[in-house]
Order: sequence, then structure tokens, then C-alpha cells
Amino acid sequence: MYEKLDKLRDEVKRCEKRVADAQSKLKAAQEKLKEGEASQILSDVGALKMSPEELARVLELVKSGQLNQGAVANTSTDTKTTYTGSYSQDEEDLDETDEENKEDTEDETY
Repeated sequence: MYEKLDKLRDEVKRCEKRVADAQSKLKAAQEKLKEGEASQILSDVGALKMSPEELARVLELVKSGQLNQGAVANTSTDTKTTYTGSYSQDEEDLDETDEENKEDTEDETY
């Protein structure tokens, strides 16, 4: 007599399970992304070969907006490190990076 309701309840349970599975996959992907970003940041900072004090100074300049004005000279007296340039990429570089990321993502299976 209540077969239709039982079928609907079963459908709701299946949908809830799919949503729970999708949420767990999303959480795992977000954690993987966070770890990847942290790793990339450490790699980029390590490649600059700056002291912690120099890095702090550059980050202060970035935060205040002064880094976009050109060269940033090191105020430390014990090294001769000078940073010139900016952290932005050309639009072409960004487009190429986006295409590479799309290709990498398409190859992955979940």
C-alpha cells in the first residue's frame, strides 16, 4: 500500500549518501589544494634565498602597496641583496598556466 513512499524514501537515502560522498571528496580536495599551496609558497620563498628579516620586509612592502613602485633595496647592513621587479605575471603566462592546470585536472579521476 505504501510502496511509492518506500521507493521515495529509498531515493532520498541514495541522494543523501551521494551528497555525503561528494562532500567528503570536496573536503579532501580542499585539503590537498591547501597542502599544495603551502608547498609552492615554501618553494618560492626558498628560491629567493632571503633571510627571514628580508622576507618580512618585502611582505611589509607588498602589504602597504609600495612594492609595485619599482625596486626595493635591502636596508640590512650585513648583505647586499636587492629585489627588483614585481610578483605579477603577464596575461599570456597566466593563460598558459590556466591551460596546463585544466589539462592536469582533466587527467585525474576521482
